[in-house]
Amino acid sequence: MRRLIGWITPKTAAHASPANWWRRAKMLMLASAGLGLITTAGMAYAERDRVIAELHQLGAEAGLKLRHIQVRGRSHISKDTLLAALDLQLDAPIFSINLQDLHNRVSQIGWVKNVIIERRLPGTIHIVLDERVPVALLQNDTDHQLIDATGAIIEGADPRDFTHLKVVAGDNAAANAAPILAALKTEPELFSEVWAISFRSERRWDVYLKNGMEIRLPESDPISAWSRLAVIDREKAITNRDLAVIDLRTPKQLIVEPNIPVRGKGSKT
Repeated sequence: MRRLIGWITPKTAAHASPANWWRRAKMLMLASAGLGLITTAGMAYAERDRVIAELHQLGAEAGLKLRHIQVRGRSHISKDTLLAALDLQLDAPIFSINLQDLHNRVSQIGWVKNVIIERRLPGTIHIVLDERVPVALLQNDTDHQLIDATGAIIEGADPRDFTHLKVVAGDNAAANAAPILAALKTEPELFSEVWAISFRSERRWDVYLKNGMEIRLPESDPISAWSRLAVIDREKAITNRDLAVIDLRTPKQLIVEPNIPVRGKGSKT
């Protein structure tokens, strides 16, 4: 049976006071140190492993066994995913748990940016997670993937849970998305109307509003151009007009293209 507890106060074993289990823990550590010396003298690995297992079991009988798992920083990682990666059994000897193996397994979870794992006697494994922060949805040929501020794809994340984020597209767009998103956020009202941004020739960005309008930002100082558009929009509501494109690539100029509908031949009735 496995159990994950978000945050608890460690409890000592019912039959052992803190002083008693600490004395026993020190004896166990001294025995382990002595075992290291014996191993250096030539003890066979099989014999060494047997003695280590016996020491771990003695520690467990003294109350040094896994009672609690403490986790901090878990937001997006599901409990089941974390438990599967930990693969821990309650009441296992606390010293038999390999912290490096735990670290390696938990680090393989896509959401994990960094993790710290500690053994806290008498019976707690303490885990501090640093999860990746999603910033946008990366559009590829067939689907969308969630990315963090570094442009790393968050493996295992369901993009359908993050449809409120902006979509980014274009070659090398993921690695360059965070700075331009931060710049666009400086004008919150205008940013709220953005649904996607596209990296053009790996040099500059085009911004697409929810109404279908395209905003072409310059390669140099896009934040100033974006702020200039925000000022004009507050005064003249230009983004509410029937325009297809607002081109800001020329300094101190604003060039617009009207939204001309494509007319078909129609049909006879």
